[in-house]
Amino acid sequence: MKKMNKAVSVLVLTAMVLMLISGCGSGAGSSSGNDQDKQKPAANTQLRIMSTSGGDKYFLTTGICKISDDSSLPIKVVHQTVAGDAEAVRRLKAETADIGMANVFVASMFYNGTYTFEKDGAFKEMRALFAGPSAVAQFAVRADSPVKSFEDIKNKTRMATFMGASQVYTKLILDAYGKQENVDYIFISSNYADMADQIKDKTVDVIQFWSGAPCPQAENIEADVPIRLLPVNDQAIENIKKAIDPSAYPAVVKAGTYKGQAEDVTVPATPTYFIARANTDEETIYNFTQLVLENLDELVKIHPLAKEIDINNLTQGLPFPLHPGAEKYLREKGYLK
Repeated sequence: MKKMNKAVSVLVLTAMVLMLISGCGSGAGSSSGNDQDKQKPAANTQLRIMSTSGGDKYFLTTGICKISDDSSLPIKVVHQTVAGDAEAVRRLKAETADIGMANVFVASMFYNGTYTFEKDGAFKEMRALFAGPSAVAQFAVRADSPVKSFEDIKNKTRMATFMGASQVYTKLILDAYGKQENVDYIFISSNYADMADQIKDKTVDVIQFWSGAPCPQAENIEADVPIRLLPVNDQAIENIKKAIDPSAYPAVVKAGTYKGQAEDVTVPATPTYFIARANTDEETIYNFTQLVLENLDELVKIHPLAKEIDINNLTQGLPFPLHPGAEKYLREKGYLK
């Protein structure tokens, strides 16, 4: 009797297993499972994007973060503040961030391991995504300063710039005017926040902005101190083109851009690129490129700088290879032939 009960139990259990298997293999069960999978949102890949605090890149990158919050694309962009383009590239190389923005001349020097990045070594794994707004090199003085042009720089004029690459750039300009470091001028490594205090307190004579014009930080300074820009001559721009940035070009900052500026001023400008590492997932970079370029109208509402992203010139002055994910998107949309 016990043997019979045991046999019955085994038969019942076997029948239940067969029913379960049959149910899982049925059309209804399979369809239900697929529907559930379709309803599950894709896991978001987090991308850490960097920009300098206080500059217009800050408003642009934080705007991208906001748009990613509302997007259905499977990426989540979060912001990191850095001291400048050079630090952004260094963090990118160290893999402590994922997306950066850098002037072409900074990115090119780091890519090749030249000038101020010689000790870092070449960063050949850097890849371009697409060109952003141009960065305009603006050298500002107080409106009441006796310095009217680079010709007037002498007796250790105090030049406040970001350290490293910005000082290389500034030196090339001053070379064109025959000025010598530590004789006619000295560099004071600074940041936007400190420059504001330094120009107000007259502890520096010239401050440098890498930004569209007007620069947001400069507008903050103008609330207390009117400023004006120093014009940069053709020879200085040519020095920059030959030495570090073939894509440099003369840009005109219109009179009245700053309170103390009565005339148009010609200064150097260079493209800025969104950059990433070569080993960043192709689909992720494709999604990031799509996120930005298909939401430019929304970005313009956040900051007008987004108007300067030229959808028809996204590879201007391309300093190194495109990331495959960005290249795929640009080719699909006809932005790259």
